[in-house]
Amino acid sequence: MRIAIIGGSRGVGLATAHEALARRHEVVIVSRNDPRLIQDGVRWLSGDARDATVLERALEGCSAAVTALGVSKPWKPTNLFSQSQIALLLAMGQAGLKRTVLVTGLGAGDSRGRQGWLYDRVMFPLLLARSYADKDKAEGVLKDSDLNWTIVRPGRLTNGERKNRISALLTPETYRYGAISRADVAGFILDCIEQGTYLRQTPQIIDAGKG
Repeated sequence: MRIAIIGGSRGVGLATAHEALARRHEVVIVSRNDPRLIQDGVRWLSGDARDATVLERALEGCSAAVTALGVSKPWKPTNLFSQSQIALLLAMGQAGLKRTVLVTGLGAGDSRGRQGWLYDRVMFPLLLARSYADKDKAEGVLKDSDLNWTIVRPGRLTNGERKNRISALLTPETYRYGAISRADVAGFILDCIEQGTYLRQTPQIIDAGKG
């Protein structure tokens, strides 16, 4: 397949690009940053993820789109997450593409307030509440669409190796705080795309070995 990764220059997006290439897929990366992955099978497009014209170019010939955007100052208000999803819906409509995966995180949507006292009462309100308000809007945009979407909410991200022991928590009563490597998140995203799993679901994923 050819997979578009919006926000693929670092973090989960870059890990997803590496995993896709390892599985012999082609990758199109949309990023405002300089390329960090240059090899056969990778095409880079420089541009704003909120620009539907840029995204239309990225989606040409693709089978799926992954959005894994991040902000450098998560304590500040932003519209990056929601506006990029609005632009993506327009671009996917033009491309006739249906399959998409959005990466948000702990505390998005109905997982808020279910991650333990320290995260819910200290870390989230001090550092994340403003940017996550826009992640909630992004999730809402996608849920209201007719796309074949999956919203992945990773636990606390680490740079560890892929262990492939993932707990995918699907209901509010099961949500809990936990860690997971970016490599495992990438593997989960590719599995969802390849196998057509977790359609129109919002799995919170953590390392099953760490709880």
